[in-house]
Amino acid sequence: MASDETRGQTMPSPQSLDLVVVREPDSVGAQAYRSIRETLRHAKVDVPIRSALLADVGSRDQAGEAAANIAASFALNGDSTVLVDLDAADPVLANLLHVSQSPGLIEWLSTGADQPDAALAPIATEIPDLGLIPVGTRVRGGPAAPLADLMTDSACARLIKQLGESAHLVIFHASVAPISSQALTVAAEVDAVVLIIRSGTTKRTDAQRAKESLERIGANLLGVVLTD
Repeated sequence: MASDETRGQTMPSPQSLDLVVVREPDSVGAQAYRSIRETLRHAKVDVPIRSALLADVGSRDQAGEAAANIAASFALNGDSTVLVDLDAADPVLANLLHVSQSPGLIEWLSTGADQPDAALAPIATEIPDLGLIPVGTRVRGGPAAPLADLMTDSACARLIKQLGESAHLVIFHASVAPISSQALTVAAEVDAVVLIIRSGTTKRTDAQRAKESLERIGANLLGVVLTD
Protein backbone atom coordinates (compact mmCIF):
# COMPACT_ATOMS: atom_id res chain seq x y z
CA MET A 1 0.00 0.00 0.00
CA ALA A 2 2.87 2.38 0.70
CA SER A 3 4.34 4.44 -2.10
CA ASP A 4 8.07 4.48 -2.87
CA GLU A 5 8.39 7.75 -0.93
CA THR A 6 6.90 6.32 2.27
CA ARG A 7 8.05 2.69 2.08
CA GLY A 8 10.58 1.90 4.79
CA GLN A 9 9.69 4.92 6.91
CA THR A 10 8.31 4.58 10.43
CA MET A 11 4.71 5.71 10.41
CA PRO A 12 3.34 7.64 13.41
CA SER A 13 0.72 6.04 15.63
CA PRO A 14 -2.79 6.19 14.15
CA GLN A 15 -3.97 7.41 17.55
CA SER A 16 -3.00 10.92 16.40
CA LEU A 17 -5.78 10.85 13.80
CA ASP A 18 -9.00 12.61 14.77
CA LEU A 19 -11.23 9.76 13.58
CA VAL A 20 -13.78 8.28 15.93
CA VAL A 21 -13.07 4.69 14.81
CA VAL A 22 -9.47 5.24 15.98
CA ARG A 23 -9.95 7.63 18.88
CA GLU A 24 -13.03 6.01 20.46
CA PRO A 25 -13.41 2.53 18.92
CA ASP A 26 -16.08 1.47 21.42
CA SER A 27 -18.26 4.57 20.97
CA VAL A 28 -21.69 4.65 19.37
CA GLY A 29 -20.27 6.62 16.44
CA ALA A 30 -17.54 4.07 15.75
CA GLN A 31 -20.06 1.24 15.93
CA ALA A 32 -22.25 3.06 13.41
CA TYR A 33 -19.37 3.29 10.92
CA ARG A 34 -18.61 -0.40 11.41
CA SER A 35 -22.27 -1.16 10.70
CA ILE A 36 -21.94 0.68 7.38
CA ARG A 37 -18.82 -1.39 6.67
CA GLU A 38 -20.72 -4.61 7.26
CA THR A 39 -23.61 -3.42 5.10
CA LEU A 40 -21.19 -2.90 2.22
CA ARG A 41 -19.44 -6.21 2.86
CA HIS A 42 -22.62 -8.29 2.98
CA ALA A 43 -24.90 -6.45 0.56
CA LYS A 44 -27.16 -8.75 -1.45
CA VAL A 45 -25.71 -8.01 -4.86
CA ASP A 46 -24.62 -10.17 -7.79
CA VAL A 47 -20.90 -9.71 -7.12
CA PRO A 48 -18.94 -8.74 -3.97
CA ILE A 49 -18.51 -4.99 -3.61
CA ARG A 50 -14.91 -4.06 -4.44
CA SER A 51 -15.52 -0.38 -5.27
CA ALA A 52 -17.94 2.18 -3.88
CA LEU A 53 -18.79 5.89 -4.04
CA LEU A 54 -19.64 7.76 -0.84
CA ALA A 55 -21.64 10.67 -2.22
CA ASP A 56 -22.04 13.77 -0.06
CA VAL A 57 -25.42 15.47 -0.36
CA GLY A 58 -24.98 18.83 1.33
CA SER A 59 -23.55 17.60 4.63
CA ARG A 60 -20.82 20.29 4.42
CA ASP A 61 -17.83 19.42 6.62
CA GLN A 62 -19.09 16.03 7.81
CA ALA A 63 -18.99 13.99 4.59
CA GLY A 64 -15.20 13.84 4.42
CA GLU A 65 -15.06 12.77 8.05
CA ALA A 66 -17.64 10.06 7.39
CA ALA A 67 -15.75 8.79 4.32
CA ALA A 68 -12.46 8.67 6.23
CA ASN A 69 -14.04 6.78 9.14
CA ILE A 70 -15.74 4.26 6.85
CA ALA A 71 -12.53 3.62 4.92
CA ALA A 72 -10.54 3.37 8.16
CA SER A 73 -13.02 0.85 9.59
CA PHE A 74 -12.34 -1.43 6.62
CA ALA A 75 -8.58 -1.06 6.98
CA LEU A 76 -8.64 -1.65 10.73
CA ASN A 77 -10.57 -4.85 10.03
CA GLY A 78 -7.72 -6.07 7.84
CA ASP A 79 -9.15 -5.15 4.42
CA SER A 80 -6.60 -3.28 2.30
CA THR A 81 -8.42 -0.11 1.28
CA VAL A 82 -7.75 2.88 -0.96
CA LEU A 83 -9.70 6.10 -0.45
CA VAL A 84 -9.91 8.45 -3.45
CA ASP A 85 -10.83 12.12 -2.99
CA LEU A 86 -12.89 13.52 -5.89
CA ASP A 87 -13.93 16.74 -4.15
CA ALA A 88 -11.69 19.32 -5.85
CA ALA A 89 -13.74 22.19 -4.37
CA ASP A 90 -13.18 21.10 -0.76
CA PRO A 91 -10.43 18.43 -0.55
CA VAL A 92 -10.45 17.63 3.17
CA LEU A 93 -9.29 14.00 3.21
CA ALA A 94 -5.55 14.75 3.00
CA ASN A 95 -5.75 16.91 6.12
CA LEU A 96 -7.91 14.40 7.97
CA LEU A 97 -5.45 11.59 7.26
CA HIS A 98 -2.29 13.70 7.73
CA VAL A 99 -0.82 13.25 4.25
CA SER A 100 0.26 15.56 1.44
CA GLN A 101 -2.35 16.98 -0.96
CA SER A 102 -0.19 15.94 -3.92
CA PRO A 103 0.77 14.09 -6.00
CA GLY A 104 -2.73 12.89 -6.58
CA LEU A 105 -5.56 12.27 -8.96
CA ILE A 106 -5.31 15.46 -11.01
CA GLU A 107 -1.61 14.90 -11.76
CA TRP A 108 -2.27 11.32 -12.87
CA LEU A 109 -5.23 12.27 -15.05
CA SER A 110 -3.30 15.18 -16.56
CA THR A 111 -0.15 13.29 -17.45
CA GLY A 112 -0.53 9.54 -17.56
CA ALA A 113 -4.04 8.17 -17.25
CA ASP A 114 -4.13 7.16 -20.91
CA GLN A 115 -0.81 5.29 -20.71
CA PRO A 116 -1.14 1.55 -20.00
CA ASP A 117 1.91 1.50 -17.71
CA ALA A 118 1.13 4.73 -15.85
CA ALA A 119 0.88 3.82 -12.16
CA LEU A 120 -0.92 5.80 -9.47
CA ALA A 121 0.43 4.82 -6.06
CA PRO A 122 -1.71 5.54 -2.98
CA ILE A 123 -0.04 7.60 -0.27
CA ALA A 124 0.33 5.55 2.89
CA THR A 125 -1.56 6.84 5.93
CA GLU A 126 -1.00 6.29 9.63
CA ILE A 127 -3.45 3.39 9.49
CA PRO A 128 -1.96 0.16 8.13
CA ASP A 129 -3.84 -1.08 5.04
CA LEU A 130 -5.29 2.36 4.29
CA GLY A 131 -3.94 4.47 1.44
CA LEU A 132 -5.19 7.77 0.06
CA ILE A 133 -5.30 9.17 -3.46
CA PRO A 134 -5.71 12.91 -2.76
CA VAL A 135 -7.27 15.25 -5.30
CA GLY A 136 -3.85 16.63 -6.17
CA THR A 137 -2.96 19.93 -7.81
CA ARG A 138 -2.67 21.33 -11.31
CA VAL A 139 0.40 20.28 -13.26
CA ARG A 140 2.37 23.34 -14.45
CA GLY A 141 2.05 23.48 -18.21
CA GLY A 142 -0.50 20.65 -18.17
CA PRO A 143 -4.16 20.67 -19.21
CA ALA A 144 -6.29 23.41 -17.68
CA ALA A 145 -9.39 21.21 -17.81
CA PRO A 146 -11.32 20.75 -14.56
CA LEU A 147 -11.35 17.40 -12.78
CA ALA A 148 -14.85 16.79 -14.12
CA ASP A 149 -13.51 16.79 -17.70
CA LEU A 150 -10.35 14.83 -16.88
CA MET A 151 -12.27 12.00 -15.21
CA THR A 152 -13.57 10.23 -18.32
CA ASP A 153 -15.28 6.85 -18.35
CA SER A 154 -12.13 5.12 -19.59
CA ALA A 155 -9.87 6.87 -17.07
CA CYS A 156 -12.23 5.94 -14.24
CA ALA A 157 -12.41 2.30 -15.32
CA ARG A 158 -8.60 2.15 -15.60
CA LEU A 159 -8.21 3.72 -12.14
CA ILE A 160 -10.59 1.25 -10.48
CA LYS A 161 -8.91 -1.70 -12.19
CA GLN A 162 -5.41 -0.53 -11.29
CA LEU A 163 -6.14 0.22 -7.65
CA GLY A 164 -8.18 -2.96 -7.30
CA GLU A 165 -5.17 -5.08 -8.23
CA SER A 166 -3.47 -4.28 -4.92
CA ALA A 167 -6.39 -3.34 -2.65
CA HIS A 168 -9.44 -5.23 -1.48
CA LEU A 169 -11.66 -2.14 -1.67
CA VAL A 170 -11.56 1.19 -3.51
CA ILE A 171 -13.71 3.94 -1.97
CA PHE A 172 -14.37 7.26 -3.72
CA HIS A 173 -15.59 10.39 -1.95
CA ALA A 174 -17.36 13.18 -3.85
CA SER A 175 -19.91 15.93 -3.39
CA VAL A 176 -23.21 15.51 -5.25
CA ALA A 177 -25.11 18.62 -4.19
CA PRO A 178 -25.09 20.03 -6.76
CA ILE A 179 -24.40 16.84 -8.66
CA SER A 180 -20.92 16.80 -10.23
CA SER A 181 -20.09 15.09 -13.48
CA GLN A 182 -17.04 13.37 -11.97
CA ALA A 183 -19.32 11.88 -9.31
CA LEU A 184 -21.72 10.61 -11.99
CA THR A 185 -18.84 9.15 -14.01
CA VAL A 186 -17.59 7.23 -10.98
CA ALA A 187 -21.10 6.24 -9.87
CA ALA A 188 -21.66 4.50 -13.20
CA GLU A 189 -18.44 2.47 -12.81
CA VAL A 190 -18.37 1.42 -9.13
CA ASP A 191 -20.17 -1.54 -7.59
CA ALA A 192 -22.23 0.54 -5.14
CA VAL A 193 -23.14 4.10 -4.16
CA VAL A 194 -23.99 5.31 -0.65
CA LEU A 195 -25.44 8.80 -0.05
CA ILE A 196 -24.19 10.81 2.94
CA ILE A 197 -26.74 13.32 4.20
CA ARG A 198 -26.77 15.49 7.31
CA SER A 199 -29.81 15.72 9.53
CA GLY A 200 -31.15 19.27 9.65
CA THR A 201 -28.73 20.50 6.98
CA THR A 202 -29.22 18.52 3.77
CA LYS A 203 -32.19 19.81 1.81
CA ARG A 204 -34.79 17.20 0.92
CA THR A 205 -34.88 18.50 -2.65
CA ASP A 206 -31.09 18.09 -2.98
CA ALA A 207 -31.28 14.51 -1.75
CA GLN A 208 -34.10 13.72 -4.16
CA ARG A 209 -32.28 15.27 -7.13
CA ALA A 210 -29.12 13.32 -6.30
CA LYS A 211 -31.07 10.08 -6.03
CA GLU A 212 -32.81 10.68 -9.36
CA SER A 213 -29.56 11.61 -11.13
CA LEU A 214 -27.85 8.47 -9.87
CA GLU A 215 -30.78 6.27 -10.82
CA ARG A 216 -30.84 7.70 -14.35
CA ILE A 217 -27.30 6.47 -15.02
CA GLY A 218 -28.01 3.05 -13.55
CA ALA A 219 -25.94 3.45 -10.39
CA ASN A 220 -26.37 0.78 -7.73
CA LEU A 221 -27.70 2.98 -4.91
CA LEU A 222 -27.21 0.89 -1.80
CA GLY A 223 -28.44 3.19 0.94
CA VAL A 224 -27.99 6.37 2.99
CA VAL A 225 -25.65 7.41 5.80
CA LEU A 226 -27.25 9.98 8.12
CA THR A 227 -24.78 12.14 10.07
CA ASP A 228 -25.58 14.17 13.20
